[in-house]
Amino acid sequence: MTELMTRLMTRLMTRLTAPPAVRNRAVRLGVPGRPWRRMGSGPPGPSVTVVVPGVLALAAGLWNLSGPPLWRDEAATISAATRTLPQLLHLLHTVDLVHGVYYVLMHVFVAVFGTGDVALRLPSVLAGVASAAGVGVLGRALGNPRAGLYGGALLAVMPVFSRYVQEARPYPLAMAMTVGVSLLLLRALREPSRMAFAVYGMALAGLAYVNLFAFLVAGAHGIYVVWSRGPVLKWLGAVAMALAAVAPFAALTSAQSAQVSWIRSPGAGDVGMLVVQLFGDLGATSPAWLGVAPLAGGLALLAISRHAPRGGRDRRDRRESQEGRESREWRGGRGERLVGLALPLAIVPPLALLTVSWVDHPIYVFRYVFCCVPAAALLAGAGLAALPRRAALALLVAGLGLSIPGHLLTRGPDGRQDDPGPVAAVLAAGAKRGDAVLFVPDKARKYELVYPEIFGRLDDVALKRSPQRDGSFGGRDVGPLVLATRLAGVRTLWVVGHTGKVATASKRLNLVRGSFVPTGRWTSRGMFVARYEAPVAR
Repeated sequence: MTELMTRLMTRLMTRLTAPPAVRNRAVRLGVPGRPWRRMGSGPPGPSVTVVVPGVLALAAGLWNLSGPPLWRDEAATISAATRTLPQLLHLLHTVDLVHGVYYVLMHVFVAVFGTGDVALRLPSVLAGVASAAGVGVLGRALGNPRAGLYGGALLAVMPVFSRYVQEARPYPLAMAMTVGVSLLLLRALREPSRMAFAVYGMALAGLAYVNLFAFLVAGAHGIYVVWSRGPVLKWLGAVAMALAAVAPFAALTSAQSAQVSWIRSPGAGDVGMLVVQLFGDLGATSPAWLGVAPLAGGLALLAISRHAPRGGRDRRDRRESQEGRESREWRGGRGERLVGLALPLAIVPPLALLTVSWVDHPIYVFRYVFCCVPAAALLAGAGLAALPRRAALALLVAGLGLSIPGHLLTRGPDGRQDDPGPVAAVLAAGAKRGDAVLFVPDKARKYELVYPEIFGRLDDVALKRSPQRDGSFGGRDVGPLVLATRLAGVRTLWVVGHTGKVATASKRLNLVRGSFVPTGRWTSRGMFVARYEAPVAR
């Protein structure tokens, strides 16, 4: 697959790096009245800046899409999306309202395409394709189509990109919407009508309903508007409209803040890992700096050093022809505008979450700011665009080579926080119909929907109320006395749960240990299954 991606990248970009003998052949454009142009002498066309990153992103997203295990967060997506709409609303009333819009969208999707691994993750792949192609459009809109082309291609080959576009969660959709909202901002700045800013404001509100923390991109947009001397008052009006639409949603989700109580305060290591992940690596390889992030980060620094914003109005003559506009953008001034938008987009949301986590309550997790990765890729693309074309293509291929270990890691059994596959395999081989199962903690019950053919033949001995009726992911368990009564008639009990202090200290597990004899225990990444047998009466 990596060889295929390398060939694809090389062939699609041959036009941009053709030898002088080929580039110097003049070709007549099929438009009357236009001058002769030389192949490769101008910026890449709109189709190239969109198609190349999009095709690369599609190849990366589909590569072994069913390989990574469905982990606990994806199990939550299955649990939410397979409920009826009344059951889903009941769930959102108690937990995960922040992901409610995504769950509703997935409810419609799985009703048509089912809950297979590939079908479940396909919307995220398509969102990743839109993001990579959107980076190409964004670069062109900022006057540097070559930076957009290179940045979109870099985004597509980043391991962290594959990590999140190959899971059924809302973060790739938020990433695609962030790119789209940024394009709407540029459109509003070029044609500053009330309607243009109203559309921008509505899109910004929609982004917040998909990922509340992604609304922080508005701060980055504000920096760009002020720097470019755009219509600040109109922009403020659009943001105020978006805030008014988002405020009730934010208030309701804040009432469920206990569900993120597990987040710890970030330290210096988390800040360093943020940089590694923003520029494309997983942050989990050892050593972490041997991936694509050093290359992408260095290219971004090159772009910043060459095109640091110095102020000035983002003017554009609306009466000039499309060809004249592209020609003027190609001659100069494009890098400064790009850095002026991409740099705040890459750093403002993460810095805001880190600051709140340090001064108030820990809320920083990288996936909450995954939407900033395209901006970092665009900065790196601007660095490539400042180099000769042959050197740029060579570095792109080098970046693909550096990313291969990360791609293999994220598609392997250790690519997610937990791996229920080996646990399910043990149950499939050893559990018999009529055996009992106990989930520790009860949230591990989400895996019943991931492996229904296995758990469907077991008796959920602790269940009092199903997750659907309870409006939760774990359901409601019976108390210790009732559980002890139910366990009295059990011959073989399987305990399934998450490794860690919560599972180890479980009172239910202590009750099991006092009544049963352990006969086996198997662990995988973040998961365990243990078998207990009732003692034989003498």
